[in-house]
Amino acid sequence: MPNPSQPGWQPEYTGGNSLGSVGSGRRLGAHLYYLYRAGRNELPEIAAVYARLTGEIHKIVAAMEAQFDRPGLGMESAHLRLLELRGEAHDVLRQTCLRMVEVGAALVQIADAYAATDQHAADEFSRMLTDNADDYRTLPPYVPEPPALHESPHSRTRDNGRPGGY
Repeated sequence: MPNPSQPGWQPEYTGGNSLGSVGSGRRLGAHLYYLYRAGRNELPEIAAVYARLTGEIHKIVAAMEAQFDRPGLGMESAHLRLLELRGEAHDVLRQTCLRMVEVGAALVQIADAYAATDQHAADEFSRMLTDNADDYRTLPPYVPEPPALHESPHSRTRDNGRPGGY
């Protein structure tokens, strides 16, 4: 089965009607194109920003703990609350990144499935992909896996082998 996210992919009308009446024609094809573009390119680009922000906020925990931990006294409750807020912000950024990746993948699959229900929609979808081929010549934007909250900031390596992960 072809992967709709791969460069050069085109929707294919299969004559299937398993999804019922989902609309038809050029208008449906245009709508599918915009769903596809959002799922393949736009949401992954935004998710990558959230992944980077998650990595940045993840890396500051050690510095915060070092500043807040007073020798022989430990941390004040205000310091603990700041660390807790950092953790909450980290989790929100991470979950947002992960959900954007999931929604993007779902939009690509939806566009592919609906294009299979109508020849004119598939033709228009293909035409719009061809007209905008430069946007789809490469793989979709890369979204790194954002670090988990309690993962060590130094447990990841970048693609080039340097520690830090982001």
